Amino acid sequence: MSDAATPKWQSNFPVRQSEEHDVSRRQFCKVACCSALAVGGGFLAKEKLFPQPHATEPKLVARIADVPVGGYKLFNYPTEHHPAILVRLSENEFAAYSQSCTHLMCPVHYQHEKRQFFCPCHDGFFSAEDGRVLAGPPPRALPRYPVEVRDGEIWIKPMSA
Repeated sequence: MSDAATPKWQSNFPVRQSEEHDVSRRQFCKVACCSALAVGGGFLAKEKLFPQPHATEPKLVARIADVPVGGYKLFNYPTEHHPAILVRLSENEFAAYSQSCTHLMCPVHYQHEKRQFFCPCHDGFFSAEDGRVLAGPPPRALPRYPVEVRDGEIWIKPMSA
C-alpha cells in the first residue's frame, strides 16, 4: 500500500493490531523476576506474620479413670483456641489429635465402633489409630499429639520443633 492509499488514522497509530498484545523478552523477564521475589518474600515473612502455635509445657488432660475404653475427652491444645480430642482406643492405648478437620477446619467426631473420626461437613473420615485420611476430601492426616501416661494421669507432651 502506498502512503496516499493509507488512511490518516493508520499513520498516526503505527502499531499493528496483531502485535499490540505481544510481550517483549525484557517485559517478560521483569514480570517473572518481580513475581519470584514477591513469592519468595512471602515465604520468608510467613513465619514472622503467621507463627505456628507451639506448646512448651506438658498439659494434663485427664485421669485414666475419667476416660472409659471407647470414650473420649475434649480439650484445647497447643493453645486455648485450638480444639483437640483424646481417645481411649483400648485399656492401655490413648491417642490425641487436633479436632479440626484438615479440609475446612470443621470439628471431627469420634466413632469408637469403627475406630475412626468423622467430619460431617463433607464426609471426611480419619483413622483413630494414626490419624490418616480414610475417605473424603481432607488433604492430609489429622495432627497427632504425643501422649504420656504417668501416675494415673494422661499428659500431652510438647512436640519437638
